[in-house]
Amino acid sequence: MKILALLADGFEETEFVVPFDLWQRGGCEIVTASIKNSTDVTGAHGLPVQASTTLGQANLADFDGIFLPGGGPGVKNLAASADVEKAVCAMNDADKWIFAICAAPLVLSKAGLLIDRRCTCFPGCKGELVCREFSEDRVVVDGNIITSRGAGTAEEFALATLASMTDTETDTETADRIRKQVVAR
Repeated sequence: MKILALLADGFEETEFVVPFDLWQRGGCEIVTASIKNSTDVTGAHGLPVQASTTLGQANLADFDGIFLPGGGPGVKNLAASADVEKAVCAMNDADKWIFAICAAPLVLSKAGLLIDRRCTCFPGCKGELVCREFSEDRVVVDGNIITSRGAGTAEEFALATLASMTDTETDTETADRIRKQVVAR
């Protein structure tokens, strides 16, 4: 599995780093893409990251999924980008994986992707979210879209997405192996 992780200045570090690490441990390839013209991105708490590429240079057809970490300023930057909206819509049209955590489901909501979906998001964003059914579950899987609540759910989110991508209903070998490897709940 190959995942495109979209990074905008102000992304929440935990919500990016934890899934990135656990997905790589599970055998996925993660390509980081800045949504601006520069590959230099800075997290909400000052973590500098050198993205592998930019969204403009990425070929979406090369990826099995797309990931949007949260973080208030980062999500505002993601939501302000027409290219991000086009990318998530194209991935959805191709029935590829879409992962969003914390406030990032608002980007999917803005793009109209959650109207007929069950989802979740950061509690403070609930009022802005347009979806079929809001859930307070920590992680929600609805078809090809997986959403989660925040930094405190990053580990569960990463393992649920990993299981959805790599395992079957009867064989959760990859997610279970990584869960044991990192001593996760």
